[in-house]
Amino acid sequence: MQYKKIYVVFSIMLAGCSHHINSTDWYSVSTEKTLGISGIAAVDSENLLVIHDNKKNNEPRLSQISWLQDAPPVLNKLDWCSEQKRPIDLEAIAAIPSHDSEFLVLESRGQVTRIQFHHSHCDVISQFMLPNTTSQSNIESLALLHLSAHTILVWAERGDDQQPAKMWWGEYDSQNNHITLSSLHAIDFFTPYPTENRRSISDIAINKDGTLWVSAVSDPGDDGVFQSALYTLGRFIDGNAGIYWKPYSDLSSQAQYDNVKIEGLTFIENTLIMGSDDENLGAKIAHFK
Repeated sequence: MQYKKIYVVFSIMLAGCSHHINSTDWYSVSTEKTLGISGIAAVDSENLLVIHDNKKNNEPRLSQISWLQDAPPVLNKLDWCSEQKRPIDLEAIAAIPSHDSEFLVLESRGQVTRIQFHHSHCDVISQFMLPNTTSQSNIESLALLHLSAHTILVWAERGDDQQPAKMWWGEYDSQNNHITLSSLHAIDFFTPYPTENRRSISDIAINKDGTLWVSAVSDPGDDGVFQSALYTLGRFIDGNAGIYWKPYSDLSSQAQYDNVKIEGLTFIENTLIMGSDDENLGAKIAHFK
């Protein structure tokens, strides 16, 4: 597979950012700190898997949210997949295209655990490390996209007030858990909003047409006050020379939210689902409108 080599740095001023605060309906799914949503993935049209960024052995790692039509969402804690050592600081989860009920879950230092989920039970299939990660990595996002005969894996460091988020991508061989990555396939994104206690990318989701969405947040501490924004950074396109990245020139926010820290994004068909980790204030989910 041939990629077009491209390196893009996004850094725009606050003046280019919309200030519209969305009136989205957020639904609380927990008031417990240990059940904050650090990643979210669709199982089907009515069920979601969410992961929790806990570190202690007795704290939950995985839950299922059922969200039936015309009913409020309900969260149920699940046992971790095996008696093996529990993952530490889970930050993202993504469904593997063309692999029924299989998911990748990501720890912040770059270790990925591949699991299979059936009827409220999961099994560990394998584990591997993302490329270019170190003991200092702080990765909060992961997404997969299948285009033509290729599966693209995307992940990102979250960034802070001084450093932009850095996002990488490559082709994912799901048979061998191998990622073909060029060092030039990277994006720096420094969110124009929020402006303080900044994490420029807290999660990633990719629509079926290849459009890449990210959430950016302000995280001043366990009691908030939190802020979040959504951006579309560009689109992956299946071209004659292979998959290539087309960045968007307009990086105005698609939406902004007060009092919520979005750390989970996923699509159900063409509907974007958002999940929050509001620390001491619990967790909420919503449809993007």
